[in-house]
Amino acid sequence: MISIDRFCLNRKAAPGIDLATTIPAVAKLGLKNIEVRNDLYGAPDNASIFDHMANADVKQLLDENDVHLETINAIGNMDNRQMIDENLASLTEMLDMAKSLNLRKIIFCPVRSTDDHQSAEQRQADAVANVKDYSKVMKQYGVDGLIEPLGFTDSTLRTPWEGQAVIDKAGVDNFKLVADTFHYYLANVTDQQFHDQVDINYIGLVHLSAVTGDKPREELDDQDRYMLTEADVMKSADWAKKYEAAGYQGLYAFEPFSDDLKQWDRAKVEQELLKSIQLVRE
Repeated sequence: MISIDRFCLNRKAAPGIDLATTIPAVAKLGLKNIEVRNDLYGAPDNASIFDHMANADVKQLLDENDVHLETINAIGNMDNRQMIDENLASLTEMLDMAKSLNLRKIIFCPVRSTDDHQSAEQRQADAVANVKDYSKVMKQYGVDGLIEPLGFTDSTLRTPWEGQAVIDKAGVDNFKLVADTFHYYLANVTDQQFHDQVDINYIGLVHLSAVTGDKPREELDDQDRYMLTEADVMKSADWAKKYEAAGYQGLYAFEPFSDDLKQWDRAKVEQELLKSIQLVRE
């Protein structure tokens, strides 16, 4: 059975309660890890990552509750070469903000655009060049990077093996991948492809969510993502078992996205979190 301290709450699972409430709620359930975001309240804004709390207050909350800051999510457009200066500035701002908080990782997400007509080779070259630049900055702070392939059809980096190739060609040792069951589903990663093309050693974090209903795969978007349920068409709980069988030993974070969750109070967050954990551990 997966131990309770290998589960993590992404703040998208508790968007209606503030950070000062979320951290004790996580600790109460025996969880030791949390993911914070720069997009919880709308467009990406680094000033909102810690709910405008002072670093000393955030550190006190984390220390008192024995909760670790696993990731900040995210640097978007990570593979856009024209945005490298802007992205490096945002990255450095995040790293400075979290300098005293023992941050472990920062997540990087690729471009989503129907107007990107570059070849696959040029996209990869840009991603490789950018990752090299990110890696140098992050080494100065002792923080690792996670690339999250996005399975949407307008994404410039959709599959885990594309992410592995970028890391290999960049030659960096402080980057791994996020394996997100929603994005595996959108990219239609099969069991055979997972077995043959995904190196479990490249996975640094797993994101779990659920989708219900019969909406076509290509029409799904983030608003269709909820906490885990027996009716999940993606079978995220089963995917967790596949990661375990392949030798994965890292964290599982719950990352729903639906705005419906903004109505949840602390009690509802705790209830749904426990239910999702149970589904994965059964």
